[in-house]
Amino acid sequence: MALGELEKSVMNVLWDNIDQPLSVREVGEKFPDHAYTTIMTVLGRLAKKGYVTETKVGRANSYQATASRETYVASLMAEALDAADDRAVVLTRFTESMNSDDRAILARLMRRK
Repeated sequence: MALGELEKSVMNVLWDNIDQPLSVREVGEKFPDHAYTTIMTVLGRLAKKGYVTETKVGRANSYQATASRETYVASLMAEALDAADDRAVVLTRFTESMNSDDRAILARLMRRK
């Protein structure tokens, strides 16, 4: 499931700190133009959607991404592929749109499998 613009920005903060939970205040410091309550609401929604875990620490909550940025992007790619009527055509067009470095990585990965 794709994230909204602010959700993605909040997730980027959490992904950049993947090994440590962050409080609403710590996340909110990255968004000086947004109210504390807005960030708190976004984090709550992300928790309900399963993108973050929410842990009570004293009187505050801390939040941590449940999966890496790369896992999220891979799930978006799989979701897009699932929406296709002809997966072969989609995969062909996708690989044609890749730069040569990415195609080389994909070829190397396919040889390993």
